[in-house]
Amino acid sequence: MDAQARTIPDRRRLGFAGVVSVALAVTEKGELAADPEIRMTGVPEANAGGESMSDIVHDAVMDALESLPRARRRDPDALAESISRAVRGTLAHEWDKKPTCHVHVLTV
Repeated sequence: MDAQARTIPDRRRLGFAGVVSVALAVTEKGELAADPEIRMTGVPEANAGGESMSDIVHDAVMDALESLPRARRRDPDALAESISRAVRGTLAHEWDKKPTCHVHVLTV
């Protein structure tokens, strides 16, 4: 399937479940250099219990980061994959949808 043919299904998926972008600045030692930046589009502001989805996603990012061994935190691809899975799993649990998740890891 070429890129043109994927456009419509991709747009439908984004419209249905939204998108989450997470930006992380990580030192060469695998430590956070700053708080993660999280942007959510098409995701509700609060869950059914009234809790902030932004806070819930932030906690999922931090828990995923802290649960990784330091060696895996230094691998940008492994870190991005772990964060993406944590965010999608958390939102599936809280909202019953799995948004597209983009994780950008910058080593500083």
